[in-house]
Amino acid sequence: MTIGALIFDYDGLIVDSERIEADLIIEAVKEWGAEITYADFGHLFGSVDADHHWEALMARWCGRTLEELEARIHPIVPSLKETQPLLPGVRELIDAAHAAGVRIGLGTGNRLDVLERRLGRHGVFDRFDGIVTRADVANGKPAPDIYLEVARRLDVAPADCLVLEDSVPGCEAGIAAGMRVIACPSVVSTHCEFPVGIERVASLLEVRL
Repeated sequence: MTIGALIFDYDGLIVDSERIEADLIIEAVKEWGAEITYADFGHLFGSVDADHHWEALMARWCGRTLEELEARIHPIVPSLKETQPLLPGVRELIDAAHAAGVRIGLGTGNRLDVLERRLGRHGVFDRFDGIVTRADVANGKPAPDIYLEVARRLDVAPADCLVLEDSVPGCEAGIAAGMRVIACPSVVSTHCEFPVGIERVASLLEVRL
């Protein structure tokens, strides 16, 4: 295929941020009397509209609520994520896309101010030609809205877009948008069952434009 746009997810793909939150979830649930692993909830990472699933899991695991979990971990998470390095292959792919004249997009459930601050530290925020967050669309991943809006802003047909994702909901969103998708699972999602037929890599260093 001709690649007109390269579209990144953020959490778990550009930085290893999902591991931080996942480890805190495991620690909290353990203190509340249950043992869980990434395999018990990794499939939910990548979707910001999964609260009802989390509520059911928390009730089953330890009789606690999502509100209690969020109150426990959310004061801790942001500071731990602030200084994370870019994952291997991110900067190389951005450089390669620019050299090839390929537009670069970012589609994420994160907030724009957070992205500007964290990516700005690495000098790459301004290298994205279009950024779409959950606040910009009606539906989050696994709905295609975020990726379709990225393509619209980049003025590239969805069929000419290559999406890089670490999560199952993110891959489903890219597929639903009619885009080619490559999965690069994080440590949290590596055990998950990804959609049949998509390419899977262990590192972004393996991706070639």
